[in-house]
Amino acid sequence: MQLKSSLLAENDISLTAKSYLQMRKTTLLLSATLAIMAFFNACSTDVDLYADYKDITIVYGVLDADADTNFVKINKAFLGPGDATHISQIPDSSNYPGKLDARIVEYVNGDINRELILDTITIHDKDSGDFYAPNQLLYYTTEQIHAGSSYEYKLIINKTNDTVTATTKVVGGDGFNVYTGIMNFSSTATSGVVKWYPASNAAMYNVTFRFEYTEVLSGDSTNKDMEWSLGTFAINDLTMEEGCFCVPYEPTAFFNYLRNDLGADTITSSKRYVGPFHITIAAGGTELYNYISVNEPSSSIVQSIPEYTNINGGYGVFSSRTMINRTVRLSSQTVTELYAKGWGFVQGK
Repeated sequence: MQLKSSLLAENDISLTAKSYLQMRKTTLLLSATLAIMAFFNACSTDVDLYADYKDITIVYGVLDADADTNFVKINKAFLGPGDATHISQIPDSSNYPGKLDARIVEYVNGDINRELILDTITIHDKDSGDFYAPNQLLYYTTEQIHAGSSYEYKLIINKTNDTVTATTKVVGGDGFNVYTGIMNFSSTATSGVVKWYPASNAAMYNVTFRFEYTEVLSGDSTNKDMEWSLGTFAINDLTMEEGCFCVPYEPTAFFNYLRNDLGADTITSSKRYVGPFHITIAAGGTELYNYISVNEPSSSIVQSIPEYTNINGGYGVFSSRTMINRTVRLSSQTVTELYAKGWGFVQGK
């Protein structure tokens, strides 16, 4: 199964809360229906729609062993009168008051090695959406996170009368690297494949190409790039050759993507110079893979969406991801054909 969702959405810190908001809308509608039924059956009975509200914790945390700072988003579900989409724009509706006792415990070979106490910080650049923005309260640690089969991390959130936990291994490791070193997109290439060495604890991969070039017009230089996504793949859908995962691609698609990127400006008086070509591979953990899989749009006429969470005592996802980038060389045949296209690409610089 090829997944459409990307692993690289850095600002998507309310994915879990968004799906839970939909569930709360359904709950609110059901509560209203029951209230009407109660009114007709016993007019003297007062029904408080919000008397049974429970403190339900929503968690979104994706650890990265290569990051200097790791963040965890901790919110609470909300219920109140009026439009839920309006309530979601109020910070106090989903933020806990004060600071929770939140920490990440590191296990090595099953034994506790250390505790990472999470501090809080407010960011000011969250994109607008279903939830309040641009300010967002996050929990974070600057302590080093380690990948590998020996390490496991447990998130612990202590509330007044409850404890929320989640456990994950971390994706990555020294062996995670791109194998492919040269790309041939010329007419002489009948097929193409990109290869990489696996990351430990990974359940899915996202593969992206990026071609950089410089455009010079009237003496002014502009750095530009063209991005080509091969998609996101579960490890069970990938083939392996000599210890490497492989994803095929159509070589001639490179020129199609570049022509579309240039648009009507393929014939121009400006000069363009070939820059580096990058292969970027992102790897995601099992919990993240399960979360994205469950929340994919359904192709069935039955629109019932199952719930997925690995948060004990709450909802959401606590997992890991990482990303590698390698600059590779375009084959001489590819560069020669690019010069011959008449798109302004010339030698030099």
